[in-house]
Amino acid sequence: MHKASEAAVLLEGLDLGQSIAELDTLLETARVETSAFADLYQDKVDLIPGTKGSGKSALFRIFVDFLPGHLLKSRKVVVAHGVQKHGDHVFHAFKHQFENLTEEEFVGFWCIYLTSLAHEQFVKGERYQDLLKDATPEIEEFRRACAKAHIPEIKAKKSLKDILEWTLNVLLNWKPSLRYKLPHEGGAVELDLFGKATELNQQKDVIPEEEVPHYIADIKDRLEAVLTKTNLSIWLMIDRLDEIFPRRTELETRALRGLLRATRLFTTSTIRIKIFLRDDMLEQAVKRGAPKLSRYRPRQIRGQPRL
Repeated sequence: MHKASEAAVLLEGLDLGQSIAELDTLLETARVETSAFADLYQDKVDLIPGTKGSGKSALFRIFVDFLPGHLLKSRKVVVAHGVQKHGDHVFHAFKHQFENLTEEEFVGFWCIYLTSLAHEQFVKGERYQDLLKDATPEIEEFRRACAKAHIPEIKAKKSLKDILEWTLNVLLNWKPSLRYKLPHEGGAVELDLFGKATELNQQKDVIPEEEVPHYIADIKDRLEAVLTKTNLSIWLMIDRLDEIFPRRTELETRALRGLLRATRLFTTSTIRIKIFLRDDMLEQAVKRGAPKLSRYRPRQIRGQPRL
């Protein structure tokens, strides 16, 4: 039996961790490896929905912060990730631009964003340079495919805000929203994604709408060639989607449906898109019918202990 004063000292020094996964210093050593962890680790799921507070972000952080070295060594898996920081509302700075994007244009936006993740965090990642040294020809083909799709290389390290602005600018070169032919042989004008009118001429290189999937297929094939040559696979993980777009809005629905559809264009045997998503957001996104996915394999983690 401890005296009350001794017990108080012991309790005062007891660290039970934090309620927010991003701030929990005990997450690595005190984590609980649930069935959701096992399914993700064994690459059985791509979509991880769950209620708020069910452990999605904790699971995300375990794989992003603590397991990359282990996965790379034991399973030849590379982990790259996108949105992570709690409370980062940088996407809201582009709310006006996003509001003008259709669901189809969001597919293009996410494809460009995922390409930038693979390029910046894998192809140019310091951790992987030794593994990539024998895949120089394949990497050059990947970069050429990006250039052909009007996706320029990000030369310097940029913030998430810079990357988003860069992605939206690339999207402008992909698919204008509207083309209007002027009467009486007056030529034509295009309204870009944000409503700015530009005059067309015969020589301007305009990317036809139907070629966008072709460009992504080429980029995906070139990235897969790099991975095959190096005997690696890549997991592109995205979390915190509830903090990106205004909640319960048509904009959020379009954006999420565009992301789910983009996974179908990007996923292969060596490229995986892992999405951590609140189940109410998933329900809202698919209420008009689920987008066609190549591996629509959700793993619900509702009501489980904090991971």
